[in-house]
Amino acid sequence: MRQETLKTIAIPVLLAIKDKMTETYGLSVLDEKRLKNLILYSIRGPDYICFTFKDRTLTPLHTSAPGKALVAYLPERKRNALLDRLPFDRLTPNTITDRKTFEKRLALIRKQGYSTDIAEEINCCHCGGVVILDPNKNPVGALWLSGIDKRLDGRQLRANIRHLQGAAKRIEAEVAKQFLAKGRADRYSPCVATALRVLSKQPRQPADYAALAKSCHLSYSTLRTLFRKETGVTLGQYHLNLRIHEVQRLLAQTSSSITEIAAQMHFYDQKHLSAIFKKKVGLSPLSYRRQTLPPARQ
Repeated sequence: MRQETLKTIAIPVLLAIKDKMTETYGLSVLDEKRLKNLILYSIRGPDYICFTFKDRTLTPLHTSAPGKALVAYLPERKRNALLDRLPFDRLTPNTITDRKTFEKRLALIRKQGYSTDIAEEINCCHCGGVVILDPNKNPVGALWLSGIDKRLDGRQLRANIRHLQGAAKRIEAEVAKQFLAKGRADRYSPCVATALRVLSKQPRQPADYAALAKSCHLSYSTLRTLFRKETGVTLGQYHLNLRIHEVQRLLAQTSSSITEIAAQMHFYDQKHLSAIFKKKVGLSPLSYRRQTLPPARQ
C-alpha cells in the first residue's frame, strides 16, 4: 500500500483518539532497504516535555516498538531474510544485541499483540507499538507511542496501547476496503471500470457523468445503476470521497488557503467545503491542517 494512501486513511483515526492519548504517538512503516522504522506522521502529546518527531525520521528496527512490531508480523521467510541483514547495535544497557533473544521477543509480540521498548533505544524512554495488517495478514504499517519512563509506567503504557489497538483495527477495516476495491477491479464491467479510472485520475475536475456515460454508449441512468450495483456507492459519493481525500492532501502538504483549496476543488465556497469536510472527516479543514502540519510549520 502506498504511504500517502495509508496516511490518508490513518490520520483521521489518529486524530479521533487525541484526547485519550497521554503521550506523543503516530504512524510508521517498514523501510526494508535501510532496515529502519520510518515515521510518517506523529501527534505531539499534551505535556510540555513530550517528545517531538519530524516526519520521515528513521529509528532502529531492533529497539523501537513499531520497528519490532513490523518485523514480528512479516512472513517467516521474509522475516528471516531481514534478520540476516539486521545489525544489533547496542544503544542502551537494555538493548537486545543478539538474534536469538530478538526472535524470542518477536514471538512474544505476536502472542500478546503489541510490542514495547523499555529504554532499549533511549535511556528513560518507554514506547509501545501495534501493527496494522492488510487482509492477507501482512504488515502495512504500525502505530506507536513514546514518552518518558516516569510518566509512562507499565499500567499507563498498556492503557495507551489499548487505544492504539482500537485505532489499528479501524485503520485495518479501511485498508481492507482498499484491497477489496483493488481486487474487484478486473471484475467490473468495462464502463464501470472506465468511470473508476477517469474519476480517480481527475479528483479536482468537475465530473460530467452524462458525458462519461455517452463515451461508454450508455444512458446516464444505466451507468448510475451499474456503478452503484458493482461498487456499492453512487457515482457522486465515490467522486466526493476522492475530492475530500485530495483536500486532505492539500491541507497537509501545501500552504494554499482554505478558500483557494475550495476554488481548486470546485466547491461553491469555503463554507460549503468546510461543512462537507467536517461531516466526512470529523474536523474542520482548519483544525485538520493545524493537527497534520509538522511542528516546524505550525
